Amino acid sequence: MRMGWLVVLAAVLGCRSADRGGLHIDPVLAGLVSSDAVFVAGVRMDKVRSTGLYQRWVAEESALLERFRERTGLDIRTDLTELLVVSDRKHVLGAARGRFNPADLEARIQREGGRRMSYKGRTLIGQEQGALWVLNSSTVVSGPAAALRALIDGRGRTRALSPLLERARKLPASSQLWAVSADPVWLAQAMPAPGNLANLRKLAGLLENGAFAADVSRGLSFSLQGSCRSEADARTLAEILRGLVGLARLSAPDEAPELLRAYDGIRVEHGQSRVEVKGEIPEDLLDKLMVRFHKGELGWKSLLPPEGSLRGLK
Repeated sequence: MRMGWLVVLAAVLGCRSADRGGLHIDPVLAGLVSSDAVFVAGVRMDKVRSTGLYQRWVAEESALLERFRERTGLDIRTDLTELLVVSDRKHVLGAARGRFNPADLEARIQREGGRRMSYKGRTLIGQEQGALWVLNSSTVVSGPAAALRALIDGRGRTRALSPLLERARKLPASSQLWAVSADPVWLAQAMPAPGNLANLRKLAGLLENGAFAADVSRGLSFSLQGSCRSEADARTLAEILRGLVGLARLSAPDEAPELLRAYDGIRVEHGQSRVEVKGEIPEDLLDKLMVRFHKGELGWKSLLPPEGSLRGLK
């Protein structure tokens, strides 16, 4: 009995120690990130599923989740534990850890026109523009076949840990969603940003790198931080961001007071060459916003500064 309690106590203390430390990234997924990666993002699905946000607004969409399972063979309610997206500017790869049925995945891809492609003793399933590599029943990687072959070539080689992963591991341990970038300009250009939002891409030119972390366990707590080339650039970026938050607040619909509370929870800070945007949205407020989105009373445009307000950015 004493030994049993000691084991339990050690486990509890170990968990608390891990929570105080940095972000944990599955070591198998981390091993798939090359040292020349410029963008890495992750979702800790096992942690997300335990949040009230997921249980109230995702798990309830059983019909949507079932259609996704029927189409892909993956059930995000049970099968996925961690997702990773990585890019080296040339290609984007997606990797997942969880519980998979390799035979079922292959059969589904072949029914959609995919084929088996052998490379150095490994099997890729799909087509040249997009394929799947099933490492085992708990790990899969998807992306262009050329990128998967390059990944296979690099497996087993001794290589340095990606600098991006070193930065990611310094993010809060409680983060369920996170991203790090060594090239914000490339990232901004790669992401779709129609209309007025496209002007925000110009802000990326002031950044050398960036990081994002979000915790949805009790509402939404997020941090978006970046390093600029100079203190002057950081001051300029902070002033622009504060102005955009103020414009968005002024343009919030009168019938949506929840948006005002949400904007009031956003702070922009800067020091030396660093800029950070922090946000705190309590759980009750987040639920009210989700209800409005679900009913179609709020669209994405209502969260952005008014049309034309970004045209003067340089």
